[in-house]
Amino acid sequence: MKKLLVLLAIVAFVIAMPFIGNKSTTVKNPHKLDADGNFIMYDWHHEGFKETSRTGTNPEWDYMLKPVQVSERVWCFFGAMEMPTKENAGDMSNSCYIKGNDSWIAWDSGPSYIFAKQAHAAMKKIADLPVKTVIVSHEHDDHWLGNNYYKETQGALIVGPKSVNVNYLGYDEHTGKPGENTREIPPQTRMIRALYQNAIRGTKLASVDRSFEDTTKFSAHGVEFEYVKVGYAHSEEDWFLYLPEDKVVLVGDVVMNGRVTSNRDGIVVGQLNALKAIKARDWNHLVPGHGFITDKTGADESIQYFTLLKDRVLEGIEEEIHPDYITRSVTLEEFRDKDLYYLLSPGNVFRSYEELEMYDGDEEDEEEEEEEGEE
Repeated sequence: MKKLLVLLAIVAFVIAMPFIGNKSTTVKNPHKLDADGNFIMYDWHHEGFKETSRTGTNPEWDYMLKPVQVSERVWCFFGAMEMPTKENAGDMSNSCYIKGNDSWIAWDSGPSYIFAKQAHAAMKKIADLPVKTVIVSHEHDDHWLGNNYYKETQGALIVGPKSVNVNYLGYDEHTGKPGENTREIPPQTRMIRALYQNAIRGTKLASVDRSFEDTTKFSAHGVEFEYVKVGYAHSEEDWFLYLPEDKVVLVGDVVMNGRVTSNRDGIVVGQLNALKAIKARDWNHLVPGHGFITDKTGADESIQYFTLLKDRVLEGIEEEIHPDYITRSVTLEEFRDKDLYYLLSPGNVFRSYEELEMYDGDEEDEEEEEEEGEE
């Protein structure tokens, strides 16, 4: 019996040999294939990433997009309440389309070329118009990787923060234009790394054509806009778009509802300042960067979350709670039933501690409250 067991073990080892250490006689580069059997978009060469021509031939991902009318001339696509995954193909943020006289104006073009292509096809069923202007809220790539579809097929003007050009393409940080650090080979962004080939195929990093230094009022295709700079809030450079004639405000990720925000690149004080700027406008409809609430209560959750976050972290600092234990003390239980609470809220608390540890804005806050009271 013992000899039989030894013999069986030897046979099993021989059979397993081709698979030990990830060896295979059929697939030489399994790390370069996605779940559809398509090769990844970029290959690594000694000088960096280069675009590969092996883009696969599987059918395009079907985002199954259905626009929702928010106001008389604003329609939006609402993304999933989750992080970007291969299963949602990056469709987890909100993007909108504003009907102008001769063109749709796109607000945040979404996570990929294919997404933008399918979104535009859906909008053309409502009005057969091109997209000649795209406006971007901030630099996170789930909001603007559809830009190159509109630039390549429609000749669209891309309006947005210069931080897109600086942080992704290496443009000059002062001008937002090409400079000595401009990258010949673009980086692989979060979406490009995460999505299946048949969702990300065709996506390229398109530069912003026009950026502003400060809040600017302008008209495009017969629609009046106020493009409001709120600065460092959810990201390094955030903007929201106000349509005064429509009483609609499109706010990007400075507002989320139904889920906990990701404040990985943001600051609490900046978020609260952005929310004050939004509240100062006269609007009936608000479209968040993530979430489905678009009425007058659309910003309420964000206001509550960041107010509690700031106040409770400052209380923890006052009580000399060590930063390693601040997430045990500040739990924000009011948001426990919101999506992504367990994944994102502890990190928000910890980063807020780092931000607020040297905070000395009490006097400034009191002055602002007195000014508001006088008004």
